[in-house]
Amino acid sequence: MNQGNIVITLDGVSFKDTERCRQMIHKMFESGVFNVRNGKAILNFDNYGLLADIEVSMKTWSRKFDKEPIPELNSFSQFKIEMTDRDNSSVAKRV
Repeated sequence: MNQGNIVITLDGVSFKDTERCRQMIHKMFESGVFNVRNGKAILNFDNYGLLADIEVSMKTWSRKFDKEPIPELNSFSQFKIEMTDRDNSSVAKRV
């Protein structure tokens, strides 16, 4: 297995601030932020600038990733929508 290294040099920053950043980056690795595909990760911070939580949202399906051609759609001009008196629900009927 290959090994990768990340080195970040912060000039004029205290050890405490450097450790805070290291902990946040570590938590992002633990949470899988860098493994997100077809989605997004939202980092939320508290009043002290500490990482409070991470929200990850990924798409499980999207038509644009399908390799099948887009089918031609039929016109819906043959249909009308009515409200029934009985239960006030919408009903689609073929004209």
